[in-house]
Amino acid sequence: MNKKPYHHGDLRTAMIEKGIELINENGSHSLSLRKVAAACGVSHAAPYTHFPNRDDLMAAIENHITEQFSAALESAVIDADDSPISLFKMGQAYILFFSRNPQYFSFLFSLTSNHPLSLFSESNNVYKPLEVYKTLITKLLDQINFPNKLQTDTIVASWAFVHGLAAIAILSSKPYDEEFEQRIPLLLSSMRITLPNEREKMTVEWRITDV
Repeated sequence: MNKKPYHHGDLRTAMIEKGIELINENGSHSLSLRKVAAACGVSHAAPYTHFPNRDDLMAAIENHITEQFSAALESAVIDADDSPISLFKMGQAYILFFSRNPQYFSFLFSLTSNHPLSLFSESNNVYKPLEVYKTLITKLLDQINFPNKLQTDTIVASWAFVHGLAAIAILSSKPYDEEFEQRIPLLLSSMRITLPNEREKMTVEWRITDV
């Protein structure tokens, strides 16, 4: 059976997606433009129209995922007006993005990236989606005068919570009989941030589901 030829305009994207698939199956060390071409059913010379070499393909793969990931997070809160519900929406978007694109999760968090996958890099080479996530949480914490000395721990804990749910979302065997995506709002509603009062004898509970 003849393979359906790719339109010139989408061959680049097809090779990027196929590259991600091959990396997840065989590891980044085995990736080559020749293998990507073969997997896409095009000539060995075809990839060089879009990628001069393997490193350019790797960079394009990372940029492809980063742009989509950032857009998913930003669009989730575009109408949230920096209210507490925006953290809920962004957390849900974070998990859904990887639930629906598990190959992206494996690529980003199983390989050494050109961008440090950290929320607190001092360089200008900060991974954009995590910066988007951190910026939103910082704004919300500042709104309730959350102590600066506790913000880093709170941001890390929040990210770990959401990222952990994303890791579960990509598993072939989920901990629920129901559709996992349907459970995400309930799971997120259990995340809370506490604010010590001036005497540090009590805590004020701030729930991400509060509007």
